[in-house]
Amino acid sequence: MMLTGKLATGSQRPTNEEPGVLTLGRTLSVAENFKTLVARHVHADITLDANSYTNSYKNNEHPDLYRAIFIIIDNPQALDESLALVADLRATHINPIICAVITGRGAYNKMKYYLAGADCCIKLNTLSDESSELLSEFFASEEWQREVNLVLDPTRICLLGTRQKLDISFAEMKILEALSQTSNHILSYDEIAGIMGLNANFYDPRALEKSISRLRGKIKNMYGTNAIQSIRGYGYRLMRGLISTA
Repeated sequence: MMLTGKLATGSQRPTNEEPGVLTLGRTLSVAENFKTLVARHVHADITLDANSYTNSYKNNEHPDLYRAIFIIIDNPQALDESLALVADLRATHINPIICAVITGRGAYNKMKYYLAGADCCIKLNTLSDESSELLSEFFASEEWQREVNLVLDPTRICLLGTRQKLDISFAEMKILEALSQTSNHILSYDEIAGIMGLNANFYDPRALEKSISRLRGKIKNMYGTNAIQSIRGYGYRLMRGLISTA
């Protein structure tokens, strides 16, 4: 799915440095309705923009313009189109949180959205007051509230926080480096096994799980954040924006 033309937003952007939030819907009306729900959960100084993803537009020249992009999928026929949109946005927008919001009834494959580049999937029945309460879980999560920023230093093989340094093993450093450098911040079990030097055909999944659990625990104990999240049946995901490379 190619994005061409100029992005036209539903509100005028003020001249502040706080990254805003963009809501994209099949129609501008859907996007505006969801923007109203989002407005209940964010500070007033955060700019909220809305647009229709069926409109053609050019990928924004400033990837850090938005802290989060919500894609509202309110029609089962729009699932494939929305997956392509997620992939296109992630290809050029590395930093923003991309969240797929599926409304109404019907099944969807959450894993497809993660692999396309989404950071979370939210299932809502309708865009109503009840849905606003469900959205509060996202805005209360570490994904949105995160205050920790870490730097991975491959030379010294450590993680650096504002005041604390965490020494890690070479294998742990390579895993974090690989996670942070993939666009979707996801690695499969087999990919992690390869990084650890394990035989992809004969490694013990329990040993891999124990290694990741140990690394996750180190980061949690030192910095108080759940940096690595498990994706059932596939592998692990690194929280977006948490770790940069020196």
